[in-house]
Amino acid sequence: MNKRDRVLAAIQHQATDFVPYNLHAVPTVWQRVCDLYGLKDNHAAAAYVGNHIVKVGSDFNYNPWAAQVGNVQLTLSGGPVQTALDAAGGLHEDEFGCVWDRSGGLPHPVRYPLGAVEGGAALARALEQYRMPDPRRAGRFDQARQLADRYRGDLFLFGKLGMVLFERAWSIRGMQQLFVDMATQPEFVEDLLDRIVHEWNLPIIDQQLALGVDGFYFSDDWGSTTQLMFSAKMWRRFIKPRLALIYDHCHRAGVVVGQHSDGAVSSLFPDLIEIGLHVFNPLSPHVMNPVEMKRQYGDRLCFYGGIDVEHTLPFGTPDDVRAEIRSRAQIMGHGGGYILQSSHTILDDTPLENLAAYIEEVRAMAGLA
Repeated sequence: MNKRDRVLAAIQHQATDFVPYNLHAVPTVWQRVCDLYGLKDNHAAAAYVGNHIVKVGSDFNYNPWAAQVGNVQLTLSGGPVQTALDAAGGLHEDEFGCVWDRSGGLPHPVRYPLGAVEGGAALARALEQYRMPDPRRAGRFDQARQLADRYRGDLFLFGKLGMVLFERAWSIRGMQQLFVDMATQPEFVEDLLDRIVHEWNLPIIDQQLALGVDGFYFSDDWGSTTQLMFSAKMWRRFIKPRLALIYDHCHRAGVVVGQHSDGAVSSLFPDLIEIGLHVFNPLSPHVMNPVEMKRQYGDRLCFYGGIDVEHTLPFGTPDDVRAEIRSRAQIMGHGGGYILQSSHTILDDTPLENLAAYIEEVRAMAGLA
């Protein structure tokens, strides 16, 4: 059983020789891994750790055709100079026209292409005139193709699409304004979401399916740490039917469907299962009890994540990290249905000794130590 087969078996709720796992971290953490073990690059580091999954595709909030030069942003295609960056070099305009502040910490949006438009007929006209980026632009998936060609058949390949519905809509309209629109201009919201689905999502999915991926990993955050950010009724009106269409598109291609959504979203699990979700990420222990999730949904969902990035990895001891990995593997992995990973991206706040404990424990689990 190779790594791809082990992941597929876990998703199909079959027992495996050991729980499939991944290390998911920011680039600076991967560099620390390379330095710690004397490895030449991230490919060597992932192989050393024993990662089972590779995601192919592009990030969600930047313009892949732009290069930052000083305090300006130049298009790689030879087009006009863009002026999305401020004097500090912190602002970046993505392909959709949303401007992100990337000057420190996590990127956050500061301007939206339809954010200043009043409602009613003016907003309808603005949406009609708004142009989505070209999903089939030549070269978009060159790097993804290289990754797919390198790992196809050995590791489990997830195609990926971030900001799939709600997040893409608010990055165009603005989150606060989109919430108002949901209540006062629902037809506009539906028109915007439908354009996102048909003019962007489906063409992007099809191009990644053509790379021979094993599954598709969608990302769209719907929850805070305590509850949904908008009502389940609104989610079922605006998000669910379009997500069902997207999932069905993947089902008909014969690939696994995975969904990432941060926050307290477990109340939506029955709906997500109904429309055909196979894998849920991130299983954050501080917002949902892993054992309870396994009890309620473990025969219908494969959980992917679960090792706590809020407390255990940054603030626990190496023994705490090892113990949590062993517990998750034993309880969540019983009978399949679990892929072990951190509950979100491992950041630089994780001490080196805890990072080493994570790596050494999963390697021991796989018989690599």
